[in-house]
Amino acid sequence: MKGTCAANAFGAHFGLPRRMVDRVSYIVRKCAGKRVLHVGCADFSSADGWESAIQGGTWLHRLIEEVAAEAVGIDNAADAVETLRSRYGITTVYVGDAQHLEVLGMGTFDLVVGGEILEHLPCPGAFLSSAHGVLEDEGQLLVTTTNAYCARRFVRIPFGKESIHPDHCAYYSHRTLQRLAEICGYHVVEQCSYQIHNKKPLLPYVVERIASWISPNLCEGIICVLRKGECQSPPHV
Repeated sequence: MKGTCAANAFGAHFGLPRRMVDRVSYIVRKCAGKRVLHVGCADFSSADGWESAIQGGTWLHRLIEEVAAEAVGIDNAADAVETLRSRYGITTVYVGDAQHLEVLGMGTFDLVVGGEILEHLPCPGAFLSSAHGVLEDEGQLLVTTTNAYCARRFVRIPFGKESIHPDHCAYYSHRTLQRLAEICGYHVVEQCSYQIHNKKPLLPYVVERIASWISPNLCEGIICVLRKGECQSPPHV
């Protein structure tokens, strides 16, 4: 899915996708029946978070396991992986570096899921290139990441504050993520957006809901499904 663009003195204008989905449901649906590598599988920063998610049936890796032909999870947080394995008996997760997937020696996959990790990486292109090497010839990479143009992030700007996760290195738009993918040897299959579900604090949540009604491209995050292939720049008009 590629938008057209028109150049002017300030750069180029690219068409945007207007589809909004539920992030978790979308990922799980894409994983059905496939051999999946889930990168960044430890979605929470504490054991209490995992326990709550596992007991509540919302932990993404478990949801992927339920529908995939096979699911392997990796995370660079060794303590988190050890806790998941020893305390919760989840043996499908391993310690690994998203930027060096080839050293894991786990073969190839139909789908690599990189959920909310791209914005944490100092070398995001290394992750895309590494994923390219562990995908089947017709395999796909599914990336979700925070949206550079999410309306709620601008709420505190006039007051001299920036609302951002302390570990984030960058934000991406649909176009910048597409361009990064092209450089790393992919072409875009599908693009869409997703909303935030956390209602606290209330004001940013309300701002995002109103902005999302105006345009899906003002909501919390973006999703991009990529297929291995040659670099393909979008057509110019």
